Amino acid sequence: MAVYLGIDLGTTGLKSLLVREDGAICGSGYREYPISIPVSGYAEQNPEDWWLALRDSLAKAMRRAEIDNTEIAGIGLSGQMHGTVLTDERGVPLRPAIIWCDQRSADQVAAIREQIGLQRLGEWTQNPVGVGFQICSLLWVRENQPEIYRKTRHALLPKDYIRFRLTGEYGTEPSDACSTLMFNCAKQTWSEEMLSAFHIDPALLPDANHSAAEIHAPLTREAAEILGLRPGIPVVFGGGDQPMQAVGNGILRPGDASITLGTGGQIFVPVDTPAYDPQLRTHTFCHAQRDSWYVMGAILNCCLAQNWFFDKVLHTHAFAERHEAAAQIAPGCGGLYFLPYLTGERTPHLNPKAKGMFFGLTLEHDSAAMTRAVLEGVGYALADAMECIRALNPRIHRLIVSGGGARSPLWRQILADMLEQPIYATTMTEEAGIGAAICAMVGAGAYESLEQACGAIVRCEDGCTEPIPANAEIYREGQNTFRALYKVNHSLFQG
Repeated sequence: MAVYLGIDLGTTGLKSLLVREDGAICGSGYREYPISIPVSGYAEQNPEDWWLALRDSLAKAMRRAEIDNTEIAGIGLSGQMHGTVLTDERGVPLRPAIIWCDQRSADQVAAIREQIGLQRLGEWTQNPVGVGFQICSLLWVRENQPEIYRKTRHALLPKDYIRFRLTGEYGTEPSDACSTLMFNCAKQTWSEEMLSAFHIDPALLPDANHSAAEIHAPLTREAAEILGLRPGIPVVFGGGDQPMQAVGNGILRPGDASITLGTGGQIFVPVDTPAYDPQLRTHTFCHAQRDSWYVMGAILNCCLAQNWFFDKVLHTHAFAERHEAAAQIAPGCGGLYFLPYLTGERTPHLNPKAKGMFFGLTLEHDSAAMTRAVLEGVGYALADAMECIRALNPRIHRLIVSGGGARSPLWRQILADMLEQPIYATTMTEEAGIGAAICAMVGAGAYESLEQACGAIVRCEDGCTEPIPANAEIYREGQNTFRALYKVNHSLFQG
């Protein structure tokens, strides 16, 4: 049985997965890389670190799989979205990559909002503008490092830079291009209006008229020698990490949706048409297939908030033990609330200055109650994001939870109660890397379509987590208090 390489280029490390046609992972490898913070609020990475991480993680995966490199039939990619890699005419980076969590471009965000306005931003891109988006980073470089901007010939997204190193060819596809804020998601093409309004040369941007499972080019001999592979392996375009995790969970068409409990939290809902929130509190992006879209609500502090509490306050890594203790606390935590906005917030507030806080502490509360309050606070934030999405009337028949936090029965129950909807889970692991490998399978002809591949590979766990009506009633009232706490403290957050 042929093997496919799924490359998952994440924020803190790169994972290489070797996946058989039935979805079984026969080998995996991982290598971390640092985030450079040369100035407070900056977030940069060296693209060469990504390439070295691919080389080393793939070598580990190959050793564990005990396969010959002739068995690898295709390569797919998943990558962190929004980032900016600026290269010269030979594809050599001119500066470190500016990644999605970078905060430096607040002035550029304000300028875009002032010049374009909410209505035209929605018409031209269907999305809000935020720091870390490629257009904002590009404008920051032009204004603050003009000599680098003048030398720039290619502005690439992170996974597209790695694919260039694999194939020697430039290109992208809609599921990642849409995260630049220079892309008209409804038309699935670069936004001429945005590029013209901010005097950005379209020649800097790669051709985006492709799809995730489409073969881009073969692996070059030079890259093959470095990676220990055979030259000529077909490399597909792949996609952004959110569409790829959706493919890895079999979420392709309206009806299925997902919640990812990772460092941040995302609600991913496929839709028939590129409808968008007129207040631009959510994202409307392109899915992995042509003429398909999804609405996404993104919160910045999910497992990040939980891990902060465990590391900095409780000084423990006994996650399962702490969750079991928190499960003994009644829903609502006796009036204790936690706002999880430790690094600001996106959906629905779009407020980088929002702060985290506990409210309602009494002598009756202990570490178990505070743990549950943190989990509930993240749940309330996700419920806020879901309300914005539900206003667009998407079809959601099955809601699948994934990510590291999905392993917690307590967190799944909290979400089921707050969203008043059954929560399902798949048996899949490493969903983004699996999604990239599935795209490679389709591109190489092992399956005729993503639907066929997902139908053969993705499996759901038996049963689901049903909402408990009494808990749902408690959380409906709690949601009102949670929102009031943000509103009352909003002016203090700005100080």
